[in-house]
Amino acid sequence: MKTKYMKYTVYSILAFLLLGLGISLQIKAGIGQSMLNAFALTMAELFHLEVGTMLNILNILFFVTYFLIRKTSFDSRDVIQILATMANGYIINFFVYYVFHGFVIESYLLKALAFLLGLCLASVSLGAIMAIEIIKFPLESLCVVLCKRLKKNLMSVRMGFDILFLFSTLIITFMSGNTLFIREGTVISFLLLSRLMGLTYDFLKNRL
Repeated sequence: MKTKYMKYTVYSILAFLLLGLGISLQIKAGIGQSMLNAFALTMAELFHLEVGTMLNILNILFFVTYFLIRKTSFDSRDVIQILATMANGYIINFFVYYVFHGFVIESYLLKALAFLLGLCLASVSLGAIMAIEIIKFPLESLCVVLCKRLKKNLMSVRMGFDILFLFSTLIITFMSGNTLFIREGTVISFLLLSRLMGLTYDFLKNRL
């Protein structure tokens, strides 16, 4: 049992690293972001913060909401969730502002390929992290608990959040006059992210 837990922990850490890489590739591609990342980039630009730092702030808010809805006591898994979430923000900052710093993709075809690769890595990694259930993401944990409360499937609830992030990003962008991060990549992400994440979650959940 202990060996199995250690194995799943290693899988979770690897998935976290791939998630950070996937998000960073989408950001560097510059053809639009997933709804959450577009919202985080918009807020980061508005408050002059790094995107990973803004994602950490948002994830803390998601966790507080999740904790209040689930109505159970705080435990060690919650500590792991918070620490892992904060680490993910720093992983994204590391890739975006250090590993890929100064890295410019000129060709639109390469930008599209980088975005699609990043999207696949991010969505599959998210689905895997959720299925393994050792480390959880606040937003995805919130989605799962809402699925149970609302008796909806994961894909529907996650897409509902995407719509919320989309309209919030558009409103803030037009009010502030900052960079618009909603582009063709956002549409692709909206169509694929929740589906790939849900399919990965269902596939692994039945096999772990």
